[in-house]
Amino acid sequence: MRSSEPGSEQRAAPPQRPPLTPEFLRERAEYERYRSQRETIERRSMVRGLILLAVLVLLGSIARAGLDRVFVHGWWKP
Repeated sequence: MRSSEPGSEQRAAPPQRPPLTPEFLRERAEYERYRSQRETIERRSMVRGLILLAVLVLLGSIARAGLDRVFVHGWWKP
């Protein structure tokens, strides 16, 4: 048989992933824990930043309008 004939060529098996080691699984779990902690910290920072921005916009609009126009005389009385 010649190697140029169809069907006579032997193909190698497709590459396979090696089995996961306990050390790799432990490192992956630590990384996932780290990522969740970082996401929580980032979410808190974004919320704080948005609240700060809202307060600055509110204070700027009050300063632009003037305190006497925002809080008219007697606004606290029923």
